[in-house]
Amino acid sequence: MDLRSGTRTGPVPQLSGPAKEGFEEGVAIIFSQWTALVLAVENQWGGSESASKADYLIEDILEWFYKKKEHYADELEMELADALLEEFHVEVEDGSPSQVAKQLVELYAACLRNDASVLQQLRQRQATGAAASKKCVVDLDGAQVDDDSSSSDADSDDDEMDEDMGDAAAPAAVPLKVPQAPVVDADGFELVQKRRGRR
Repeated sequence: MDLRSGTRTGPVPQLSGPAKEGFEEGVAIIFSQWTALVLAVENQWGGSESASKADYLIEDILEWFYKKKEHYADELEMELADALLEEFHVEVEDGSPSQVAKQLVELYAACLRNDASVLQQLRQRQATGAAASKKCVVDLDGAQVDDDSSSSDADSDDDEMDEDMGDAAAPAAVPLKVPQAPVVDADGFELVQKRRGRR
């Protein structure tokens, strides 16, 4: 029975076995793709223990699902937003806590039905996201540098691209502006320089 923006799951909803493992895997995937949380951890907005705070957040959310009888996305959204604010000092205004909460409630309901389709979608999205964000090394002029881990397929793709380009002229090099050194007077004060190009 659907109520508000969540799912009423009955007296005491319990996940066990593969359904519980699938739910926990899905939660980890959702949190690993939540940009606000990823940035907070990478930039240590919650201090030097940001990664462990993110792990605790995941544990708290799992406990929230396992202990509550009814799961509403709007309640979970408030929990997520509060956790980001308290633990990472991030006030999220992009609507992502709402999206994450809806995904989590949907995943939990699917796992209760032993429906793995939502988890499969998350796995596919994670796989395509990882492939799309593959690192490439670029030198100073913008050309991609091959490293030892690149495959021969990448080399053949580069050759095909070169053939497709034909006799097209290479883009002209743009000279880098060398910043002028500040002018300091005898008293040690920096003189304000006149900017060029402004009228």
